[in-house]
Amino acid sequence: MDAQTQPGGPLQTSQTVGELSLWDATFDAGVRTGDIEQRFIAERGLPACVIDRCGKTLGLLSRRGLMAELSKPMGRDIYIKRPVEQLEAAMDLHPLMLPAATPVATAVEAALSRTERQYEPILVETPGGLRVLEVDLLMRVQSRLLEAALTAKDELIEEVQRTANDLRDALEDLRQARDRLVQSEKMASLGQLVAGVAHEINTPIGVSLTAATHLGERTGEFRQAFTENRMKRSDLQAYVDLANESAELLRYNIQRAAQLIQSFKQVAVDQTSEQSRSFELREFLEQLMASLSPEVRKAGHTLTLDCPEGIQLDTFPGPLAQVLSNLVSNAIGHAYDRGRGGTIALAAQQAGSDVILTVTDFGRGIPPEIMPKIYDPFFTTKRGSGGTGLGLNIVFNIVTDTLRGRIECQSSVGVGTCFTVRMPRYTTR
Repeated sequence: MDAQTQPGGPLQTSQTVGELSLWDATFDAGVRTGDIEQRFIAERGLPACVIDRCGKTLGLLSRRGLMAELSKPMGRDIYIKRPVEQLEAAMDLHPLMLPAATPVATAVEAALSRTERQYEPILVETPGGLRVLEVDLLMRVQSRLLEAALTAKDELIEEVQRTANDLRDALEDLRQARDRLVQSEKMASLGQLVAGVAHEINTPIGVSLTAATHLGERTGEFRQAFTENRMKRSDLQAYVDLANESAELLRYNIQRAAQLIQSFKQVAVDQTSEQSRSFELREFLEQLMASLSPEVRKAGHTLTLDCPEGIQLDTFPGPLAQVLSNLVSNAIGHAYDRGRGGTIALAAQQAGSDVILTVTDFGRGIPPEIMPKIYDPFFTTKRGSGGTGLGLNIVFNIVTDTLRGRIECQSSVGVGTCFTVRMPRYTTR
């Protein structure tokens, strides 16, 4: 019931669903019973009155309690002109009293726990004094809140199911792309990648579908418990916890699947739509370094460049930039321990009609048993830290196919790693 209150006015719930009317109706125990009756007649919505004796609450006299006493044989004749304190037997001498900040669900649970008087009005402690609240109205507001919660969860489940369907469609598109690509020798290198993407994406899709199904089943049980009036506060809390956990699980796995699809799309674009042009290598590398600097500085490293001026290339700058960017990012993610700064050296030199580019780090190095796998798709030593294992596989495909070159790796544990790319300065298709 956490909200601002006004004497006799509505109390807006914190969820802004429904209204709770708080009534300011306090009478001294010496007032005539007939005056109480007239107040109830004048204010048809008033559920009860607070009866006060010497500044202390004697009890709560409800409309139903008063009318029951006055409707007895001779009841009206006996009590109408007498002090209302003589109706003490008809009062709730120990009314339920709750702070105004009490949540609606807690107030309902407290009211229902009073087995004999669970539908009797209750008292709310506000800064302006005690106010009367009708429990029936409180329960109607709680019902609207539960309905709103169920609607929100149903919408979440529908959104999750739509996303899962989109992911299944994307997977089917990838499978169809694989079937087309393997027929072309020119694009054969992508066949393995698409197969890897299709295999890898099954895991996050499967987890998403399982989470969505489980959330749907629990929503059905939750709705049934609500319909049958078996709802407890603990049931609502358990359902909200499950919904939050499921939403986080779905978000993570959907993002994971999206990253895999995006990685594949990047390779496909590089293979089919890159444009070639003539450019000066040092100027190109300086521009590339400028774009990589924020990532390098954030990791606490230094990026150096050693390249003479005047090396002219006529090739594909987009794919070449991606190769060098991936190699630098690979060094940032794998060469050095977290929090330890290091140097990453980018160098280039002309060798006749070829150009040789190197990306060198001085970090931990690559163990010999891992070296044969570094270009395999989805092989990564950072699986639990966001690594996809596509970086070096993309580099290998671009260097060998688009740039018509070759790539080599030399590494010693504890000394560092050097990737060498040798490619023609003039590449034609």
